[in-house]
Amino acid sequence: MTLSLREKRRQETGFQIQKETLKLAMENGLDSVTTDEIAAKSGISTRTFFNYYPNKEAAAIGHPPAFTDSQMAALRDGTGPLATDLKQFLDSQIAALSEREDIIRMVGHVLRSNDKARGILEGILVAERRLLKDALLARLDNRQSAVSLAANVTDAIRATIFLWQKEKDLTLAAALDVVWDGVTNAAEILASTHKNEARS
Repeated sequence: MTLSLREKRRQETGFQIQKETLKLAMENGLDSVTTDEIAAKSGISTRTFFNYYPNKEAAAIGHPPAFTDSQMAALRDGTGPLATDLKQFLDSQIAALSEREDIIRMVGHVLRSNDKARGILEGILVAERRLLKDALLARLDNRQSAVSLAANVTDAIRATIFLWQKEKDLTLAAALDVVWDGVTNAAEILASTHKNEARS
């Protein structure tokens, strides 16, 4: 999807507001930051701030890279192994996140100390899981399987970021590979257990 010049400018302004919010939060703690301060640092009016975000917590979380039309189409219409398509989906999403590593670290700092920000992020994840579930239902007969896999994908992204923040020598891509190995190993254990129980 090609963005218009106006949409691109709006995205850039929203991103600038997020960066200034996070910088202030790192200096003073988000609870101590006001929307007037964020607006001043961003070079906009407080009224304009509220055209972009409903509150400072939402500004700190910003707008994580959205799933693209091509990502969703590949997941929905793929004809290869679903596990392969899921990993490719995650690879592309982590690649997008890798372009914002400084932002991710600052967001992580805010999330550790702000319940409202965590709630806002969880709302974003719920919406993402719904999109993933709908795409997966095009390939799966079992709705609950689609729901579970969608949750696994967003959980894998969250676990990747957590591991990357904890292990300083890992890249985001390498952290995803570690997390994915854990996800697939767990799936194999569950499948093996289910087969053994079915035989007995």
